[in-house]
Amino acid sequence: MRDLIRGEVRPAVVLDAFPTALYLRLAGGEVIALLTRDAVLLPLGLRLSTHSADHPLDRWAGAVRVGSSQVQVGDWSVRLTRVVSVQVPENLEPNCRAIEYASHTLGRSGQVEPRPGLLEVLLGDQHVLAPASVVDRLLGVGPGLTPSGDDILAGFLVGAWSFGLVDDRLRTVVLEAAPAGTTDLSAALLRCACRGEAIPQVSALLSALSGATARARGLDDALLKLCRVGHSSGVSMALGVVAAAKVAARVRRKAELRPVWQLGAETDSEAIPHVDRSHGQHKANDLSFVEVPGEVIPQPI
Repeated sequence: MRDLIRGEVRPAVVLDAFPTALYLRLAGGEVIALLTRDAVLLPLGLRLSTHSADHPLDRWAGAVRVGSSQVQVGDWSVRLTRVVSVQVPENLEPNCRAIEYASHTLGRSGQVEPRPGLLEVLLGDQHVLAPASVVDRLLGVGPGLTPSGDDILAGFLVGAWSFGLVDDRLRTVVLEAAPAGTTDLSAALLRCACRGEAIPQVSALLSALSGATARARGLDDALLKLCRVGHSSGVSMALGVVAAAKVAARVRRKAELRPVWQLGAETDSEAIPHVDRSHGQHKANDLSFVEVPGEVIPQPI
């Protein structure tokens, strides 16, 4: 957001527009999104105080200029009023029963990976498959503004951040490969994931997968809310988050501090059962907004 807050006013390019979101690429290459009140919040999102039913953003037209804490789109002028952090929780301890329960719930509800084999590269032995190979097999896989492979990778990255990161090789490869390997928006969201930034629904799932007091009801609620995000983005991110939790728990279980991408701690709790495998007032053309580096892609994706 540095180009928006501190930069001089410069032209920007519209990447795509929906009633709930307007995606912009700034002159320096940074990507931001104007989001209505009913949109899913993005880590790079600027949240307006209006609803898409009142001000659909895909109807905004005209030259776009961004800088000095303002966004101008044609006759509309939007100014930054507040910055909200969307950093995911850190130093979490993976709860093995919660992880098993979440994995089983995703599979039972038909929430499976969009392409067979994607999760194996994250769940496999890190010594066998190098980070560059992982990124090559996931990055840009799938259709849409944020391909499913990217969403899985983003979920895994923030999960690794929350459960403890030993080596940043995976993040380094993602940051190097994303600009040329996927869409501008997805690359920007992967950069957010590398910094440990995610939508609130992801943070809620991370918290539900950790600690000795995890509860099935809370985990069900977190999974449901995340899987409702976008057309498939939420499901894919949930798969990535659970994959990171599985690897973190396995590393802790083996009591090995390998030079890999993630590290966590295992806890056990009876709270999660064993899985049975059988609107406000606005001035015309002058809308205040809140920057909420926080959620995923609005419908449709």
